[in-house]
Amino acid sequence: CLKNHAFTMPALASSISNRCLIYGASNQVALVTKQLNPSKNNVLIRVHAAGLNPVDAKQVIGDKLPPSFQSLSSQITKGKTIGFDFSGTVLRSPPSSGFEEGDAVFGTMPALSGTLCDYVDAPVHQVCHKPSTFSFKEAASIPLVGLTALQALRPYEKCKSIAVIGAAGGTGHVVIQIAKCLGFSTIIAVSSKRNHEFCKSLGATHVVDYHDRRVAEDIQNIVEDKVDIIFDCVTSVDQRDAAHGYPKVLRNFYRERYIRLGGTTSDWFRAGWEKILPSFIPCFGKEKLFWIRFSRSSRELEQLKLWCEVGQLRPSIGKEIHFTEKALQDAFDDIMSRRVKGKLVVKVKDEH
Repeated sequence: CLKNHAFTMPALASSISNRCLIYGASNQVALVTKQLNPSKNNVLIRVHAAGLNPVDAKQVIGDKLPPSFQSLSSQITKGKTIGFDFSGTVLRSPPSSGFEEGDAVFGTMPALSGTLCDYVDAPVHQVCHKPSTFSFKEAASIPLVGLTALQALRPYEKCKSIAVIGAAGGTGHVVIQIAKCLGFSTIIAVSSKRNHEFCKSLGATHVVDYHDRRVAEDIQNIVEDKVDIIFDCVTSVDQRDAAHGYPKVLRNFYRERYIRLGGTTSDWFRAGWEKILPSFIPCFGKEKLFWIRFSRSSRELEQLKLWCEVGQLRPSIGKEIHFTEKALQDAFDDIMSRRVKGKLVVKVKDEH
């Protein structure tokens, strides 16, 4: 039983030596040791595994700035620990937090705080007990993509049809499952043909080959009019992604909302204002650039946990990454190649 496991000095130390994988010089990663000073108001956690996401490979803000500003992106992130989501074991927690020493948990850290490290000092409202049926590796793959899908789709759960662009990727394959959990009856997966059976196994009711130049017409033929929601996991400021032109191609083929996860610098600027003043600045009309909310997300993590435990949500781990500079750099290269299937997870600590 985890709660009977004996933990030693790190749970009580005022300063802890913490191995971290950080953004280093020349867009390379580096393994360093930092000192962590835990707050009595946070949950101190020994990290077992951490999810790896495209936003990590793009240095968090790299896909939000024009190419001429990439040096600024590197300056902002240099020295920062990589990662957003994690799973691990509680070493220390505030009274009445709902967590005890030895509890297995998963969650997220605020932007640029990092999770690719031995220990995280996490805000209580960003932590939840780990799904009991999941390994630490599986649990670490869920928070970022799960929160993205749930927060983006929950306002539209009365809708019936959705098309997911990039459906076999780390985010897309979770969007399919959460759309099904929320009651969407028509789920169209747009992916390469080799991933069609994979998408069907997750709950997609129809599949469309993105190599087909008739993606819009194929979607229209399935729903016999317009799809309610389009969830675009592909489009970004990177020309390799923008070349598909999905927002323009699909402009007249959806009814309620076009949700996308990437865009130009001006798009992100306007999305930021929309987040601050949602009632006053409808920046995109029916096209929405989604911005995840980490703060106060523990209840949403609890919902994801419940779906995981009843078998309605199951991540596909594309590859397990070792906690080394080279392994992480290679993983970033894989992500930027746009050929990753499912989620990549970094093993920080052995589960034995």
